[in-house]
Amino acid sequence: MAFTINDKERFILSFKASLLGAAILMLATAPARSEEVDGGEPPRLTQTTTVDDSSATTPEIKPADRQKVVSLSRHIQHKYRIPPRKANQIVQEAIDNGRRHDLDPELILALIAVESTFKERAVSRVGARGLMQVMPGSHHRKVSEIGGSHALFDPVKNIHVGSRILVKYLDAHSGNLRRALLSYNGSLGTRSSFPDRVMRVYRDLQRVTIEG
Repeated sequence: MAFTINDKERFILSFKASLLGAAILMLATAPARSEEVDGGEPPRLTQTTTVDDSSATTPEIKPADRQKVVSLSRHIQHKYRIPPRKANQIVQEAIDNGRRHDLDPELILALIAVESTFKERAVSRVGARGLMQVMPGSHHRKVSEIGGSHALFDPVKNIHVGSRILVKYLDAHSGNLRRALLSYNGSLGTRSSFPDRVMRVYRDLQRVTIEG
Protein backbone atom coordinates (compact mmCIF):
# COMPACT_ATOMS: atom_id res chain seq x y z
CA MET A 1 0.00 0.00 0.00
CA ALA A 2 1.47 3.31 -1.03
CA PHE A 3 1.21 6.35 1.24
CA THR A 4 1.15 9.88 -0.01
CA ILE A 5 2.93 12.60 1.99
CA ASN A 6 -0.37 13.90 3.32
CA ASP A 7 -1.40 10.40 4.35
CA LYS A 8 1.89 9.91 6.26
CA GLU A 9 1.51 13.20 8.12
CA ARG A 10 -2.06 12.35 9.10
CA PHE A 11 -0.95 8.88 10.32
CA ILE A 12 1.91 10.31 12.45
CA LEU A 13 -0.36 12.92 14.02
CA SER A 14 -2.98 10.29 14.77
CA PHE A 15 -0.37 7.96 16.36
CA LYS A 16 1.03 10.74 18.59
CA ALA A 17 -2.47 11.67 19.70
CA SER A 18 -3.12 8.03 20.65
CA LEU A 19 0.07 7.86 22.74
CA LEU A 20 -0.78 11.12 24.53
CA GLY A 21 -4.28 9.90 25.31
CA ALA A 22 -2.95 6.64 26.73
CA ALA A 23 -0.48 8.50 28.96
CA ILE A 24 -3.24 10.78 30.31
CA LEU A 25 -5.45 7.77 31.00
CA MET A 26 -2.65 6.04 32.98
CA LEU A 27 -2.08 9.13 35.14
CA ALA A 28 -5.78 9.49 35.82
CA THR A 29 -6.25 5.90 36.96
CA ALA A 30 -3.02 5.55 39.05
CA PRO A 31 -3.60 5.23 42.91
CA ALA A 32 -3.03 8.46 44.82
CA ARG A 33 -0.04 8.65 47.23
CA SER A 34 -0.10 10.39 50.59
CA GLU A 35 2.27 13.27 51.01
CA GLU A 36 5.09 12.46 53.40
CA VAL A 37 5.78 15.06 56.06
CA ASP A 38 9.37 15.96 56.82
CA GLY A 39 10.45 14.16 59.94
CA GLY A 40 8.80 10.81 59.21
CA GLU A 41 5.91 9.88 61.49
CA PRO A 42 3.04 12.31 62.11
CA PRO A 43 2.97 14.04 65.53
CA ARG A 44 1.54 11.99 68.40
CA LEU A 45 -0.75 13.08 71.21
CA THR A 46 1.02 13.40 74.54
CA GLN A 47 -0.66 12.01 77.64
CA THR A 48 -0.25 14.20 80.75
CA THR A 49 0.21 12.50 84.10
CA THR A 50 -0.54 14.38 87.28
CA VAL A 51 1.76 13.62 90.20
CA ASP A 52 0.58 14.01 93.78
CA ASP A 53 2.99 16.67 95.09
CA SER A 54 2.33 15.81 98.69
CA SER A 55 4.04 12.44 98.37
CA ALA A 56 6.43 13.00 95.48
CA THR A 57 9.02 14.86 97.48
CA THR A 58 10.34 14.84 100.98
CA PRO A 59 11.68 17.86 102.85
CA GLU A 60 15.43 18.32 102.81
CA ILE A 61 17.17 17.18 105.99
CA LYS A 62 20.35 19.06 106.81
CA PRO A 63 23.34 16.71 107.25
CA ALA A 64 24.19 18.07 110.70
CA ASP A 65 20.65 17.38 111.89
CA ARG A 66 20.14 14.00 110.25
CA GLN A 67 20.44 11.74 113.30
CA LYS A 68 18.29 13.98 115.50
CA VAL A 69 15.63 14.34 112.81
CA VAL A 70 15.54 10.59 112.19
CA SER A 71 15.23 9.74 115.90
CA LEU A 72 12.65 12.36 116.82
CA SER A 73 10.68 11.92 113.61
CA ARG A 74 10.45 8.17 114.08
CA HIS A 75 9.23 8.65 117.67
CA ILE A 76 6.58 11.18 116.61
CA GLN A 77 5.40 9.02 113.73
CA HIS A 78 4.79 6.05 116.00
CA LYS A 79 3.35 7.86 119.02
CA TYR A 80 1.16 10.42 117.24
CA ARG A 81 0.53 8.62 113.94
CA ILE A 82 2.07 11.36 111.81
CA PRO A 83 3.14 10.60 108.20
CA PRO A 84 6.94 10.43 107.78
CA ARG A 85 7.18 13.44 105.47
CA LYS A 86 5.17 15.64 107.82
CA ALA A 87 7.05 14.45 110.91
CA ASN A 88 10.40 15.19 109.24
CA GLN A 89 9.24 18.69 108.31
CA ILE A 90 8.01 19.52 111.81
CA VAL A 91 11.18 18.22 113.48
CA GLN A 92 13.44 20.13 111.08
CA GLU A 93 11.45 23.33 111.68
CA ALA A 94 11.73 22.83 115.44
CA ILE A 95 15.51 22.45 115.09
CA ASP A 96 15.82 25.53 112.85
CA ASN A 97 13.71 27.68 115.18
CA GLY A 98 15.55 26.30 118.20
CA ARG A 99 18.80 27.62 116.74
CA ARG A 100 17.25 30.93 115.75
CA HIS A 101 15.64 31.62 119.13
CA ASP A 102 18.00 29.72 121.46
CA LEU A 103 15.41 27.09 122.38
CA ASP A 104 15.70 23.33 122.67
CA PRO A 105 13.92 21.79 119.67
CA GLU A 106 12.60 19.10 122.01
CA LEU A 107 10.85 21.84 124.02
CA ILE A 108 9.20 23.22 120.89
CA LEU A 109 8.08 19.72 119.91
CA ALA A 110 6.78 19.06 123.43
CA LEU A 111 4.70 22.22 123.26
CA ILE A 112 3.30 21.14 119.91
CA ALA A 113 2.51 17.68 121.27
CA VAL A 114 0.53 19.01 124.23
CA GLU A 115 -1.15 21.90 122.42
CA SER A 116 -2.28 20.16 119.22
CA THR A 117 -0.95 16.56 119.18
CA PHE A 118 0.73 17.53 115.89
CA LYS A 119 -2.52 18.43 114.10
CA GLU A 120 -1.56 21.36 111.88
CA ARG A 121 -5.17 22.47 111.29
CA ALA A 122 -6.27 22.24 114.92
CA VAL A 123 -8.53 25.02 116.19
CA SER A 124 -9.39 25.35 119.88
CA ARG A 125 -12.70 26.48 121.38
CA VAL A 126 -11.23 29.93 121.92
CA GLY A 127 -9.75 30.23 118.42
CA ALA A 128 -6.11 29.18 118.91
CA ARG A 129 -4.78 27.81 115.62
CA GLY A 130 -2.32 25.33 114.23
CA LEU A 131 0.46 23.20 115.65
CA MET A 132 1.43 25.55 118.49
CA GLN A 133 -2.13 26.85 119.03
CA VAL A 134 -1.34 30.50 118.49
CA MET A 135 -4.08 32.99 119.41
CA PRO A 136 -4.41 35.47 116.50
CA GLY A 137 -6.09 38.13 118.63
CA SER A 138 -3.48 38.01 121.39
CA HIS A 139 -0.52 38.19 119.00
CA HIS A 140 -1.96 40.30 116.21
CA ARG A 141 1.29 41.93 115.12
CA LYS A 142 3.28 38.69 114.89
CA VAL A 143 0.43 36.97 113.04
CA SER A 144 0.07 39.89 110.61
CA GLU A 145 3.76 39.60 109.76
CA ILE A 146 3.24 36.07 108.41
CA GLY A 147 0.15 36.93 106.37
CA GLY A 148 -2.76 36.73 108.80
CA SER A 149 -4.51 34.12 110.90
CA HIS A 150 -4.99 31.64 108.05
CA ALA A 151 -1.20 31.41 107.70
CA LEU A 152 -1.11 29.77 111.13
CA PHE A 153 -2.20 26.54 109.44
CA ASP A 154 1.17 26.51 107.66
CA PRO A 155 3.51 24.43 109.89
CA VAL A 156 6.56 26.53 109.01
CA LYS A 157 4.92 29.86 109.85
CA ASN A 158 3.13 28.51 112.91
CA ILE A 159 6.29 27.11 114.49
CA HIS A 160 8.13 30.35 113.73
CA VAL A 161 5.49 32.50 115.45
CA GLY A 162 4.94 30.06 118.33
CA SER A 163 8.67 29.97 119.07
CA ARG A 164 8.84 33.77 119.11
CA ILE A 165 5.93 33.91 121.55
CA LEU A 166 7.57 31.38 123.87
CA VAL A 167 10.81 33.40 123.85
CA LYS A 168 8.87 36.55 124.68
CA TYR A 169 7.36 34.89 127.76
CA LEU A 170 10.70 33.42 128.83
CA ASP A 171 12.21 36.90 128.68
CA ALA A 172 9.26 38.36 130.58
CA HIS A 173 9.69 35.80 133.37
CA SER A 174 13.50 35.92 133.51
CA GLY A 175 13.89 32.44 132.05
CA ASN A 176 11.37 30.75 134.39
CA LEU A 177 10.10 28.02 132.08
CA ARG A 178 7.10 27.05 134.19
CA ARG A 179 5.75 30.59 134.31
CA ALA A 180 6.53 31.09 130.61
CA LEU A 181 4.51 27.97 129.75
CA LEU A 182 1.61 29.13 131.93
CA SER A 183 1.65 32.48 130.12
CA TYR A 184 1.85 30.76 126.73
CA ASN A 185 -1.21 28.67 127.59
CA GLY A 186 -3.07 31.62 129.06
CA SER A 187 -3.29 29.96 132.46
CA LEU A 188 -0.89 32.09 134.50
CA GLY A 189 -2.39 32.66 137.95
CA THR A 190 -4.42 29.44 137.87
CA ARG A 191 -3.74 25.92 139.07
CA SER A 192 -2.93 24.33 135.72
CA SER A 193 -1.27 21.04 134.88
CA PHE A 194 -0.19 22.38 131.49
CA PRO A 195 3.49 23.00 132.36
CA ASP A 196 3.82 19.54 133.92
CA ARG A 197 2.40 17.86 130.83
CA VAL A 198 4.77 19.79 128.57
CA MET A 199 7.74 18.95 130.79
CA ARG A 200 6.93 15.22 130.74
CA VAL A 201 6.92 15.17 126.94
CA TYR A 202 10.01 17.39 126.88
CA ARG A 203 11.99 14.92 129.01
CA ASP A 204 10.73 12.02 126.91
CA LEU A 205 11.93 13.69 123.70
CA GLN A 206 15.29 14.53 125.26
CA ARG A 207 15.70 10.84 126.07
CA VAL A 208 14.87 9.94 122.46
CA THR A 209 17.55 12.36 121.24
CA ILE A 210 20.19 11.01 123.63
CA GLU A 211 19.46 7.36 122.88
CA GLY A 212 19.27 8.00 119.15
